[in-house]
Amino acid sequence: MSKIATNFIASFLACLFLTQCSGVPGFGRSRAGTLSKLGYQAVPLQKLRGDARFSGVFNVNGRPMRFLIDSGANSTDVDKGLATSAGLIEDRSVRVITRGALGREVSSGRGYGTLQIGPMRADRFPFTIAPSPDRKTSTSSYAGQIGLDALSATGALVDIPAGQMWVPGPRSQQARTGGSLPLGARTGLGREILRMGTAGRLPHLILSGTLQGVPVSWVVDTGAEVSVMAAESFDRFNLPSRATNSRMIDASGDRIPLRHARLQNLLFGQVNVAVFDVSVAPLGTVRQYFRDSTGRPVDGILGMDFLTNGAALLDSGSGLIYLGQP
Repeated sequence: MSKIATNFIASFLACLFLTQCSGVPGFGRSRAGTLSKLGYQAVPLQKLRGDARFSGVFNVNGRPMRFLIDSGANSTDVDKGLATSAGLIEDRSVRVITRGALGREVSSGRGYGTLQIGPMRADRFPFTIAPSPDRKTSTSSYAGQIGLDALSATGALVDIPAGQMWVPGPRSQQARTGGSLPLGARTGLGREILRMGTAGRLPHLILSGTLQGVPVSWVVDTGAEVSVMAAESFDRFNLPSRATNSRMIDASGDRIPLRHARLQNLLFGQVNVAVFDVSVAPLGTVRQYFRDSTGRPVDGILGMDFLTNGAALLDSGSGLIYLGQP
């Protein structure tokens, strides 16, 4: 009898794909110097034309493939055809159920192989083997996406303004045979350090704050081009919004129109985001599965626009996000 792995969010937020793009501010040498002293090595990332998100070329069983960097996905997906050609060993007793952000289920498989990011190598790494899409999705331009499991296994940090990942090199104290240790909070990596929570028993990263004095929580998602606030939360604030021609495309290929709104004085700890432009869309499925530490459904998704403007360094393994150049 086949075993069912209810991995709801393998591609859950891999996720929000729009046609609008954001610029990238200048590279901070101080951050690079600190990480270099800690024995970390830089791995270059790129942006495909028309996409504000980062991707990188990494090796699967020694074969180079381009993956989207997606902190909104808990597992690492690879296209079924590419998985076969790379010789991943499929466990046919396991089926993985993934969902797009808009709720449609996709049945995937599970396979094992070697994942290498820079000098860091994870053996017998569990890939989700996703069916080849028959239409455009948020990840169809890539071999798959690098999720939280791969970021943790390799100790990778995502440096948004530099367009790089940093992974422990051979002389780093975080490098270990068969894995890595979390870096933990360090000075010299940003002006503000914010601690993220997780979505209950799910590993997705939640950043909590307040809006108009009301608690709000957000999924931190490098797989989203722009930030999206759930209409279910937004409408409670009685703020104005306007229709746009933009559409959100999720990991299943489903689409939904977006509204535009402007938030003011969104607080994350001591960080005050005075003006924050967001898209607004119904996120019922996201809210169903993602809850903050108090059990409240999340209020939205922080995408690449927020991370870029905040010059963010994401340390998912430590549950930390650094904002601002040091």
